[in-house]
Amino acid sequence: MPVPLPPDSRSLYRHGMMPEISHDESARINALASLNASVAATLSSGVRLAYEHEAAPKLTADDLNLSNPKAKTGAIVRKAIQPSPIYQSWASLRRAIQEMNRQTARHITIRQLDALRQRATALNHSESQADNTLQLNPSLEVPHYLAKADNHLQPGGYHTEIVPGDMTAAATYDIATFVTAMGMFGAKGDSGGRGMAKWLAQHYPDFKPKRILDIGSAHGNNTLPLAAAFPDAEVVALDAGAPMLRYGHARARSMGFSNVRFVQGAAEDIDESLGTFDWIQTTMVFHETSGSALPKILERIYAALNAGGLTLNLEQPNFTPETPIFDRFLRNWDAWYNNEPFWVQLHGMDFQAELQAAGFSPEQCIEGGVNPDLDPGHYPAWAGKISRHDHEHAKPKPQKKGYNGEAWYLFGARK
Repeated sequence: MPVPLPPDSRSLYRHGMMPEISHDESARINALASLNASVAATLSSGVRLAYEHEAAPKLTADDLNLSNPKAKTGAIVRKAIQPSPIYQSWASLRRAIQEMNRQTARHITIRQLDALRQRATALNHSESQADNTLQLNPSLEVPHYLAKADNHLQPGGYHTEIVPGDMTAAATYDIATFVTAMGMFGAKGDSGGRGMAKWLAQHYPDFKPKRILDIGSAHGNNTLPLAAAFPDAEVVALDAGAPMLRYGHARARSMGFSNVRFVQGAAEDIDESLGTFDWIQTTMVFHETSGSALPKILERIYAALNAGGLTLNLEQPNFTPETPIFDRFLRNWDAWYNNEPFWVQLHGMDFQAELQAAGFSPEQCIEGGVNPDLDPGHYPAWAGKISRHDHEHAKPKPQKKGYNGEAWYLFGARK
């Protein structure tokens, strides 16, 4: 079948910190994004057939019983399908694309390391020393769940510094996300934040937060849409990685934002000196934490929220008893092969119960879905939207309440 093609990488937004990308480098990025789309659109259906015709006949009723931990996580399918050549091709390509993607982006950014530092220094020190909008903490101990796993196969993760003042991890992320998402995060990589701001306007039109906290902000790609939606609000972007914050602050300055403060800190230990907030947001953050950290983060969110405030969180949806065992295997694949170790445990958690354990009342808890909001014209006529995870989710009929598998999963609460 025809494979939807992602937009050309030259559609990426050229903010003031974006590394220069040569013709050949752009071609490599496009080739990787298109290969990713091809694997998602074609080989994925073959993996399902391999399961149905090769792996499933090997499994017994006891193997498929969800009281069996290996069935509950889909690990039993992983073992049964491993000999399949179709699965091997699909899995090896997914892994190789991710590795090549990170190395391509690292090559682009590391060769420009000095130039990026000079640009960031000019932007970060022009006003930030006076207005305190970039607050780094050299003594911060990076949480173990970040220090022990190079998430997304990013060498050194997002907190490692090659040299003092380094920000290549952030610049790498800025470029590589285009391939991973095949362009569906938009020209600025901000479709999650844009979608969240749009959802809030639709569901809480009278909500006008004065202080917003974005936890796990990375380089602020999904933070800035929140600041744009509420230009009179003070926005705090909190992240554990200094490279992300240096780059993010300079990026925001180059884009004209002055109402965002970038602060280094751990999500489970939000400093009380930051004060309290009307809206606390996370966007695809919890799946990169841990079983011990997640409840602590929710407790700190509850403590830091003003009365009547909202916490909204976009995340991977958890499994339900109706989630097929094959889908469990596919959705946990990243835990085993893409350095996302917490996915397995996360998929088995009850987020509404976790919110209530943190102090939120059941009647104030929220569950639903948020559609990514893309810049107009980002996908040209010849391109086709496709998600790397489309094949992993059932598509039930739309419903007014709850999560229906057709959008990013939203959970949250009002205090």
